[in-house]
Amino acid sequence: MLPTVDEFFATSSQVSGGYWPFGTGMALPVVGVPVGRLLSTGAGVCCDPISWFREGIIEQPSMFVMGLPAIGKSTFVRRLQWGLAALGVNCIIPGDLKPDYLDLTRLLNGQVIRLGSGIGSINPLDPGDVHFALQRLDGDRREDLLADYHDRRRAGIEVLLSVARSGRSEGRQAVSDVEANVVATALNLLYDKTKDSPQPPLISDLITLILEGPTPVRAAAVFDDPDNEEAYRSAVSDLVASLHGLSNPIGKFGKLFCRQTTERIDLSKSVDFDISALAHAGDDVVAAVLAVTWSGAFAAKNAADLLSEAGLQPARNHVIIMDELHRALRASPLMVDRLDLVTRLNRQWGVGQIMITHTFADLMCLDTEAQNQKARGFVERSKIKVLGALPSTEINRYLRGESGLPISQREEDMLSDWATPLGYEAQASFKGQGKFLIKTGGLPGLPIQLQMCDLERSGFNDTNLKWHAPMEARP
Repeated sequence: MLPTVDEFFATSSQVSGGYWPFGTGMALPVVGVPVGRLLSTGAGVCCDPISWFREGIIEQPSMFVMGLPAIGKSTFVRRLQWGLAALGVNCIIPGDLKPDYLDLTRLLNGQVIRLGSGIGSINPLDPGDVHFALQRLDGDRREDLLADYHDRRRAGIEVLLSVARSGRSEGRQAVSDVEANVVATALNLLYDKTKDSPQPPLISDLITLILEGPTPVRAAAVFDDPDNEEAYRSAVSDLVASLHGLSNPIGKFGKLFCRQTTERIDLSKSVDFDISALAHAGDDVVAAVLAVTWSGAFAAKNAADLLSEAGLQPARNHVIIMDELHRALRASPLMVDRLDLVTRLNRQWGVGQIMITHTFADLMCLDTEAQNQKARGFVERSKIKVLGALPSTEINRYLRGESGLPISQREEDMLSDWATPLGYEAQASFKGQGKFLIKTGGLPGLPIQLQMCDLERSGFNDTNLKWHAPMEARP
């Protein structure tokens, strides 16, 4: 099939000198998920981070999607989820707040894990249900998984503690060195006691062990005088109180973290953590759940890889879709560090990533400049940038200025024009609804129009369903 090319009317002298700019563009990639048609020629465009990485078009299986609300970012990413499933790659959505991916995941016969106060629980002391995977492994693979397990549990508890303390005055939110040592030591002792148990320990078990104060934990808290009971109680009192706040079923976190995980993750299919029941909860509650689910998704992926290496299950690649990125980043400085590690090591971990937010400015409003710099690196290390409608100030100050993304003046004009409303009439929307600019490195961007099939138009792409009640039914 031949591509549709632009037609030009010109004088013979103009034509004989050749076309400038060229009448046809560069060769388009024909691997991956079909996402739409090129605006200039109508040629089909395929794009996804896994296929492009496998073909050597990009060096890391990573994508960053950015654009104003209501332009179709979720629709674009759902198309990737659907297409990747057809290519044998399952997506993991570790925090679906609206929820945007629920219906499609069910359509793909995937797993939907509901979380909310009184709906479902997730055990922070067993991220990714690794407790059960450890019992199936031995040798070096088990030691590798155990080391990752200890690190994730420790880091996860520290993140939760800092989130739980978010209402405190500045300087009292962070986890102290003494508290970090106590948590790490207590978790190791707790694992030794429960590694052969049918179920992993809970936060309440961690609290009990700290209150009992075995010698290693006392030494971590009061290293110069571990037998001093009063000094030990003083050193761990605030830590115990914060842990109790996380595990108290009548506290602000409800039953989210006080019970065993209600549904274990199954990576043989697409997985969606539906946290829409928390849509009206406080930012600290949402951030805490996102921290646990994101950590659990990566822990489960690591465990699945080691199980496949041992011949215990098939090998699979996955893509983790991280929507509402700004809410998780504001949870804790430790979340920025953890995600920074993800963006650097995803290729080695055999996992792709798709990060989604509204604007680059979302990544530059964290507490410290160091955190802002790390968050900026998320965009820089994402090999595919998918840009929707954006104002010129965002492009000049952040994308071109802060990130150094090579955006031409023509591309800037196009993105800012897409952000212009069509008018005041009914059903008017942005000019750029469904339009995206795909950027890779310093190459010219590919401006596309996302095209939906009939099934996509049938309902699971409509994020305004609650506004469709008939007028006569409204009060």
